[in-house]
Amino acid sequence: MLRENRNKTLKQIQNLQGDAKRFCFLVENIHEFTAQNWLTEISLILPRIHAVMGLIDNKNRGECLFALSDIDERFELFCHLKKILGEKDAYEMGEELAENELYGSLSGDLADLYFEIKRGLDLIQLGDENLPAALSLWRDGFFLHWGKHLIDAEKHLYDLRVHHQI
Repeated sequence: MLRENRNKTLKQIQNLQGDAKRFCFLVENIHEFTAQNWLTEISLILPRIHAVMGLIDNKNRGECLFALSDIDERFELFCHLKKILGEKDAYEMGEELAENELYGSLSGDLADLYFEIKRGLDLIQLGDENLPAALSLWRDGFFLHWGKHLIDAEKHLYDLRVHHQI
């Protein structure tokens, strides 16, 4: 039974790599899709990435590998996505937030997700021996930063779907 669970976890981690590649492909090739198809694809891939992050968390947290970088590139991607998404970008976040932020941006969420997921993929591309470091990077980043962006993006995409906007 333990071996079966381990094999299932390994398969899910392999699927995470594929889903991460697909997500980055979608962001990098947004112009290849209609806005509706692109948003639909993104809305289907994010929950799959989210589901596997909990499996990575069961390891002891060691040194934190998370660091926010590439600010200029993130802003450039944010502006690019915001221009394409237009009216489907902004969403209400509610009054419960500190600092009175009432609106979020799908473009901002996706730009942060892209750079953090891409960092892990770049590590893996350098060699399979880097997989543990990439998983650690994703895990730490998820719990320290981009997990909130993932959840906010999923909520907004859900609302777009419910209101027949994708």
